[in-house]
Amino acid sequence: MDKELREKIIELFEYRQLPALIRFGGNDWDQEYYEKLITLQFQIYKLDHELESHWEVELTTIDKRWEKIYEALRALNIPQKVHDRYCRHIYKYQKHELDIRNMKLPTRLSMEYFYFYKSCDVKLLRKIIYKNNPLLAKVIKESQWRLFDLVTEVNDDIADLQEDVTTINGNRFLISLKQLGKEATEQTFGDFLDEIAERNDQEKISFETIDLNEWTSIQVEETKELMKAQIKAFDSLKVGMEIM
Repeated sequence: MDKELREKIIELFEYRQLPALIRFGGNDWDQEYYEKLITLQFQIYKLDHELESHWEVELTTIDKRWEKIYEALRALNIPQKVHDRYCRHIYKYQKHELDIRNMKLPTRLSMEYFYFYKSCDVKLLRKIIYKNNPLLAKVIKESQWRLFDLVTEVNDDIADLQEDVTTINGNRFLISLKQLGKEATEQTFGDFLDEIAERNDQEKISFETIDLNEWTSIQVEETKELMKAQIKAFDSLKVGMEIM
C-alpha cells in the first residue's frame, strides 16, 4: 500500500469519526487492529478502482477483489458465515456502479436511497468497531449515524468532482451537473442538505465524546459552501465520461 493511499484512508477514518468510536469508553488504542481496518478499506478501494477504471468489467477480476475483502474480514475475526450479511450494502452499491454501463444513472434514484448505499464502506467499518466495543451500542445505535453518513457522503462526491471527471464513477454530483445542469443540481443537493439539517435539529444524539448532532450540523454547512465553489468551478473542467 503506497503512502498516499494510506494517508487517504486515515483521513477518511478521521473524517468519519472512526477513531473516536474505537477509543470510546476508554478503550486502549490497538494499532494492530487499526491496521487491519486500514487493510479492509484498502481492499474496498481496490474493488472500487476496478469499477471506476474499466467499462467492460471482468467478473473474474471482481471475484478476486472480493476474495481479498473477505480475507481482510477474516483477519478482523468476522466469520465467513456472516460475510454476505456484513457486505450486503457494498453489493448493492456495486450494482449501482455497474448499472451506469446500462445508462441507469444515479439520478434516477432518490438522494437518500443512493447516498445511504454509497456510505456502505463506512457502515461496514463501523459495524466491526461496534462489534469490538459493545458499550457503543448501549448509548448510540448504528442506525443513528444515518444523517451524518448522508451528509459526509454528499460532501465526498462534491469534493471529488475534479478527481472523478475522467473515471467511470458513480459520483452523483458530477453526473447531475452533466445531465441536468448547474441550476437543477444546486437545487436538488441544496434541498437535500436542508432536509438533513431539519431532521438533525429534531434529534438529540450525543453522549460524552460523541456529538452526532454537532458533527452533522457542521458538515451540512461546510458541504453547502463547498457545493457553491464546485459549481462555479465546473465550467472549467473537461468531463471525460459521456452519459448523454
